[in-house]
Amino acid sequence: MQGPVYIIIIVILSSLPILITYLYLKQRSRQLNIWLFLSALTAGALSMLAGSVLQFLFPMAMSGDRISLLYTVFLRNAFAEELGRYVVLLLLFFVLPKLFSNYETGVESFSLLPREMIIFTGILAGFTFAMLETLSYGLLNVQLIIVRTLTSAPLHAACAARVALSASLTTVGGIPRALFYGISAVLIHGVYNLLLLFPSTLAVLPIILAYVALGSALALAKERP
Repeated sequence: MQGPVYIIIIVILSSLPILITYLYLKQRSRQLNIWLFLSALTAGALSMLAGSVLQFLFPMAMSGDRISLLYTVFLRNAFAEELGRYVVLLLLFFVLPKLFSNYETGVESFSLLPREMIIFTGILAGFTFAMLETLSYGLLNVQLIIVRTLTSAPLHAACAARVALSASLTTVGGIPRALFYGISAVLIHGVYNLLLLFPSTLAVLPIILAYVALGSALALAKERP
């Protein structure tokens, strides 16, 4: 069973977090227009490409000691992916709206969006990143698709929400707080990757971290700027 119907089912399964988030936001906020939604999905897709390019620029660790492990987990993987996310979100929601301010593009600058929508834009971008990454890892493995949808998707959403907040704060001069949220995303991502290397008996730890991180990101949406 690996025909078109199977592929469609797999894609739907991996995109469920995106669909659920979209339906939730559609009921909750009128500011989620089609342009913002598509921009968030585009940001997720482009950030995967940007992260891959940045990872390529970091040299691979040649030894297997602890320093090399930490370098790979935190810098070459977590930092590169989050930096790619940051650059893409900054371009899509700040630089491009400035360049095309005289055109009716429908794309709003982060500075015009409420804090809640900024965070949910990041979450949508993170879910998109996770969906594409999951499909690239195991298109023909249903079990892997389900496991990654339930584990890595909330992790990427949690990190992307913080990076989106970091990008938005950068545009209004909130550099210290932007650094805080950006660094926290890298640390969460890095610790998650590190926990994945633990024995299978501790496999629940990265899952707990992913959902706690996502829950705290959602809590950020309710805080005052």
